[in-house]
Amino acid sequence: MNEDFLNELGELALGSRLKRVSERMMADAAAVYQHFNMNIQPKWFTLLALLDKKQQVSVVEAANLLGLTQPALSQFSRQLASKKLINITLDSEDSRKRILSLSLLGRQKVEEMRPVWVAVDKAAKDLCAEFENHFYGSLQTFEKALKERSLLERSKDHFEQLNSLENTNIVDTDMRTSPLTFLEFEPELAPFFEQINRQWIEKMFVLEDVDKLVLGQPQEYIIDKGGKIWFAKHAQLGVVGACALLNKGDGAFELTKMGVLENARGLKVGEKLLQHVIAQAQLLAVDCLFLLTNGKCEAAIHLYEKNGFQHDREIMEKYGKSYQRCDVAMRWVGTSPESS
Repeated sequence: MNEDFLNELGELALGSRLKRVSERMMADAAAVYQHFNMNIQPKWFTLLALLDKKQQVSVVEAANLLGLTQPALSQFSRQLASKKLINITLDSEDSRKRILSLSLLGRQKVEEMRPVWVAVDKAAKDLCAEFENHFYGSLQTFEKALKERSLLERSKDHFEQLNSLENTNIVDTDMRTSPLTFLEFEPELAPFFEQINRQWIEKMFVLEDVDKLVLGQPQEYIIDKGGKIWFAKHAQLGVVGACALLNKGDGAFELTKMGVLENARGLKVGEKLLQHVIAQAQLLAVDCLFLLTNGKCEAAIHLYEKNGFQHDREIMEKYGKSYQRCDVAMRWVGTSPESS
C-alpha cells in the first residue's frame, strides 16, 4: 500500500489536500453527468442552480454570490451562452450591467438534471457524515475562520512569535525536547531543500550559479550522481533542516547545503542533523568526507570542529574553487574529543 506523503506534512499541506479533494469531487461529478448523458460540465453547476433559484442576476451579483471572480464568472457565462443554456442581456436601466437568465433550453436542461442533483446531494451528505464525520459543517466553520483572518495574517503572527523566541534565546521546553526524525530524499521533499538553503545563503551571501543548479534540481545534481540528502523533521515545526552528501568521485564526498530554518534555531537541529549525516557517511564507507565554507560562518565552523572536522589545505587546493565564497576547507578526521 502506497504511503500518502501529505499525511506527513499535515496541516502544512492543507491547501494541496483541499485541492486534491476538490479535483476528485469534480472528476466524480463529471462521471455522474456523463453516466446520465447530461452533457454538462460540473463547473457550470453552481451558476445554473443560481439562475434556477433567482431567475435572473447580474454578472457582478452572481460572482459575489458564488465567491468567484468576475472574469471567471464571465467565462462560464459565455460558455453556457454558447450552448444556448442561458441568455445574456443588457440591463434596461444601466447598459453597463449584463443580466443572466436561463434560456428555454436551459430551463429544460435543469429540469432534466434535477433528479440527478437530488441523488448527488444525498450521496454528498452520505460522504460528509460517514465514519461519524461532520465534514460539511466543519468546512463552513473553517471558511468562516479563514474569512475572519487569512492564512497570511496567521502565518505572520506565528513567524514573529517564533522569531521572538529565537531573538530572546527563550525556546519553548516542549519544542526543545521534541524528537527529530531524519528523512531521506524523496522528490516531494525537494522544495524544502531549496527553501531551507536559500534562506541562509541569501541572508549571508549571494546565490551563485552552482547553488541555483543544485538547489533547483537536487535529483539530477546530487541523487542521480550517487549522492544523498537528508532532512530533519521536528515534531511540531515540520521539516526544518537539510544536508547533502555530494559524490565527488574516487570515494570522496562533500558535505554540503546544510541549513536550518530560522524558526528552528536554538533547538540544536543543526548539530543533530550533522551527526546523523556523519554516521550515514560512515555506513557508506566514504574514504574522504570534506566540506567547504566561509569564515563568516563562525558558529557553523565551531560546530564542524566540535564534530571531528579539521581545517585542511589540501582540500582547499583541490576543491576550494567550487564556490567563490569559499575560504575555509575542512576534512572529517573522526570524532572530536570535545564531543565525546
